[in-house]
Amino acid sequence: MSALVGVRGQYIKNHLYDVSGTISSGGTAQLLLPMALTRTSLIIQNISDTNMYISIGAPPATCTLSSGSVSTVTAGNAGQGYSRPPYVLFYGGALANRASAPTYTLAGLPDYPSPANPATAHCVMTGAAGSQTISSIVVDNPGSGYAYPPFVFLVNDPLDPFGFSVPSATSGIELVSGGGSYTSNGSICITDQIAIFCASSSKAFTCKFTI
Repeated sequence: MSALVGVRGQYIKNHLYDVSGTISSGGTAQLLLPMALTRTSLIIQNISDTNMYISIGAPPATCTLSSGSVSTVTAGNAGQGYSRPPYVLFYGGALANRASAPTYTLAGLPDYPSPANPATAHCVMTGAAGSQTISSIVVDNPGSGYAYPPFVFLVNDPLDPFGFSVPSATSGIELVSGGGSYTSNGSICITDQIAIFCASSSKAFTCKFTI
């Protein structure tokens, strides 16, 4: 049986790296892993008696339309730890079948078609480098021809691998106490930055990965 395309065979060493630790300050999100060039597997496990939450990548964002153009863009949270503004990317929003426009209330998928004149925008930051947050997102070009709100994606500047989306008890992937975990492996593994949150200090977690 042959391996999936792009999957390495076991003819080289794959070290398991360990960044396990504890929550340094309860109620405050902390960076667990910065954005990586490559990562082939990942496991994060909550080994404490208190629920934890993780976020992956930059903050989520959404937009609204007015007459087929983007009017506002809003980040799901302000982020944390930035030195440079994350990029704002718009995906999809045009009619997939080129038929009459149905009424959509939610964003489409990022692999849907985009209109010929896509929107552009940028993040306005506040704070000092290394601890900046997103104060607003300004629409530079509203674009035209949108049939429904496009998928908005914030992604870190390659020179800033440390800024992250802020997880909380109401926003994030929950790792329940006593062994709740998140894993990613196989032919695809995330390389985005990862942050962790717990309401209490000194709670332990395990985090191991391969590259």
